[in-house]
Amino acid sequence: MLGFTEFFSFNKKGSMAAELTLQICKSADVTPDVAQAILEMCSLAYEEDFSSSLIYENPVHVLGWLGSALVSHAMWVERWLQIGDEAPRRTAYIEAVATHPDHQKKGYASYVLRHLAKAINDFELAALSPSDAAFYQRLGWELWRGSLSIRTEHGIEPTPGEEVMILRLPKTGAIDLDAPISPEWREGEVW
Repeated sequence: MLGFTEFFSFNKKGSMAAELTLQICKSADVTPDVAQAILEMCSLAYEEDFSSSLIYENPVHVLGWLGSALVSHAMWVERWLQIGDEAPRRTAYIEAVATHPDHQKKGYASYVLRHLAKAINDFELAALSPSDAAFYQRLGWELWRGSLSIRTEHGIEPTPGEEVMILRLPKTGAIDLDAPISPEWREGEVW
């Protein structure tokens, strides 16, 4: 699936018709110019320097292009989330969902996320920490109701104040949204 490119024609009442090209690529295949475009676009969308938020190991990017301009982005990294006492599940953890401010509210991020969901079908679960839970709920994501923690070398440490959502994938199976959930510790943002 990597290297996949698709054309998307989008026409919404009250907005200009546009052709969005999607590209899915491993971070190792991203050129320095594209990496800079990702950083600049995410920084604009989040209104902060996003350089420390793109440091994850082996991310896979979904890029939404209008011509030569990057207008929407999402990426996933592999993590292992443990639900209760179950064995950890191989999880596509979604990061850096962003659309350039000039192109927001046009459906581009939704389109990017729908195609990202198709590309991660070999994972057991998808998860993310939402900035806008209602946006993700419209796309089928569910809020995790159970307690959140992080697994460290010193044991399980609670992460109060965090919010996590999951997306069920074909390999998800039965899942209890009220059970405790924890990922492995990582540098940077825990969730």
